[in-house]
Amino acid sequence: MAPILRSMATEDTYEATRLERILGTMVVSIVAVSVLAFLAIITAGITQLDLTSPVGEFILVLPGIGLPIAFLLLMTLIIVNIIRRRRDASKSSR
Repeated sequence: MAPILRSMATEDTYEATRLERILGTMVVSIVAVSVLAFLAIITAGITQLDLTSPVGEFILVLPGIGLPIAFLLLMTLIIVNIIRRRRDASKSSR
């Protein structure tokens, strides 16, 4: 019988923490709502709809507020992920 050759590569068994899952969900949700608002603004422009009502003004302002918030949450997620991976690497090297 021939010996079974095993790969030296180890599987990455990384599982996201609750904080990382929440931040990721928040980023995706805010970006999705902002993109939908962009599409609504474009559609309103093509169809000559008036966006001066309170709902229309909210739709106009939403991407300007939502995308910077999503960017900050994404940076927070990256920092949390880096800190966790460093902590895990230092525990495994001991």
